[in-house]
Amino acid sequence: MTESTIGMGTRRHSIGRVISLGPSAAKIIGVILLAMVALFYLAQTTQGATRNYTVQDLETKKQEIQAAKDDLQLEAVRLNSLQTIKTKAEEMGLEPE
Repeated sequence: MTESTIGMGTRRHSIGRVISLGPSAAKIIGVILLAMVALFYLAQTTQGATRNYTVQDLETKKQEIQAAKDDLQLEAVRLNSLQTIKTKAEEMGLEPE
């Protein structure tokens, strides 16, 4: 038997292609990459600043609420003290003038 070579060609693979860029294209790609990095940095910085303002606002609200709570506790103690004095005075038979 003889082997037929008809229709048997060699296949060429195109895996190893190299892209060549001129100096202008390389500069443009460099500028685009630099702009992308700068925009990413700017976005991260802005997001961090926004979070800081939010945290500061929440801390301020927390302090205001804590101060209001302290005022209400003091008022409750004062009112309880007045009620206690009134009750003790009635037990002792004292009357207001």
